[in-house]
Order: sequence, then C-alpha cells, then structure tokens
Amino acid sequence: MSGLTGLMLEDPEWLALLKAQVAQGRTITQVAEEIGMSRPSLSMLISGTYPARLDKVQVKYAGIILSKYKDQVFCPHLHTGLPRIICARHAASERPGSAERMRHWRACQSCSQNPKPQVPETPKGKDQ
Repeated sequence: MSGLTGLMLEDPEWLALLKAQVAQGRTITQVAEEIGMSRPSLSMLISGTYPARLDKVQVKYAGIILSKYKDQVFCPHLHTGLPRIICARHAASERPGSAERMRHWRACQSCSQNPKPQVPETPKGKDQ
C-alpha cells in the first residue's frame, strides 16, 4: 500500500480507518464532522496530499478516530491502537522486570489515555 510519502509504506491504523469509512460510502464531510476535523484537511489526508507532518495529526486525532471507529485507545508509546481492556490491564499491572516492558509501563503511568481512576488528593489538615 502506498502511504502519504509515495513510498511503499502502510498507512497508520487511524488513517486506514478513515479511508475505510469513506470507502464504505460515508462522505468526507460526515466523517470530518464526526472527528472534529476540517473537511479539506480530511480530504487531503485521504488523497495523500496533506502538506503537514502526520505525527501532529496523529497526536490530535488518532485517539478520537480509534475510539469512534474501532473502540480502542491510541497508545502513544506503541504508536497504535489498543483495545481498552488491554490498556486498562497494562495500566493496572505491577512494575515489570524487563527493560522494554518497563519503558512501556513508565510511559503508561503518565499517559493521558491511562484508564486508572485518578484519586483526588485530600487537602492537608482535613480529616474525614
């Protein structure tokens, strides 16, 4: 498959999902409205003529697209979508031993996609 660079590279998963939505008969306008992107930007992404860097688009829209069309969250460490349950399990796991798993675990602990509930801090001096 030819990616945005014209090289024989696969499109990122989130971009493939957008292309699939349009290929299934949805209009670019419909899809753009659903994900909060301008119609011209989405049109250029799908046609492979988008002038800006894809990593910036990915940061802003990959999570929205994966959530909407695949019921997944975007893992910025792995640069791909993960089922919510896998993300939740990884976020709740104990500190791993291997170096690669440790890098992923550390990235997960500070990730905005982390599904672990954030426990509000109790103000000092206020016992309940």
